[in-house]
Amino acid sequence: MQLCHFRIESANFMNFRFFLYGLLLAATVSCSNEDSLQGDEYFNNEQYEEAVQAYTEYLKIKPRHIKTLYNRGRSYQELKKYDLAIEDFKAVLKLDPKNESAFLSIGQEMYRNEDYSSTIYYCDHVIELNKSNSMAYYLKARAQHKEGEFRDAFQNYNKAINLEPNLGDAYLHRGALNLLLKKKTEACNDLRKAVALEVEGATEAFEKNCR
Repeated sequence: MQLCHFRIESANFMNFRFFLYGLLLAATVSCSNEDSLQGDEYFNNEQYEEAVQAYTEYLKIKPRHIKTLYNRGRSYQELKKYDLAIEDFKAVLKLDPKNESAFLSIGQEMYRNEDYSSTIYYCDHVIELNKSNSMAYYLKARAQHKEGEFRDAFQNYNKAINLEPNLGDAYLHRGALNLLLKKKTEACNDLRKAVALEVEGATEAFEKNCR
């Protein structure tokens, strides 16, 4: 009887240990979730260093969490730590090979690095995944514009604007392309639209070329 009683107590003790472990695990996950949410709050408040720290703490617990990896990459972008940003975006693509946000963000970094062929490559991946992504067409057009592929650039500016009629930057740069192609009327129409959409630099471009 005593031996049986001891076994019952041992079993209860083991259950209690598992219960405690469960509480500790839940507390850890809860704290890590708080780190991720705190990171989002920091990011929204433009406190990017703090956002990186919070996201990094969360990734210690969940290193494969795609949203947090991507958001940390965006924070690195804002801090102009571009190599670290690309590392995070590429880590996202290893986990999710169809993540259009990561493809587009890498494309933006390739454009910033003046690697226009790579910009087009990453934008094409985005478009393959989502033919309604106006920013992918716009960024691809910018790269083609830089590469001197004016016809293709013009078509992709058109696609971006058709998908998002208030995409002011697309009007501004399509206007610049129209000026290059000696189409002043079309150029001024685009620049006028960019001015109406309050795009930085549009007023100066309109005043210079359309008065």
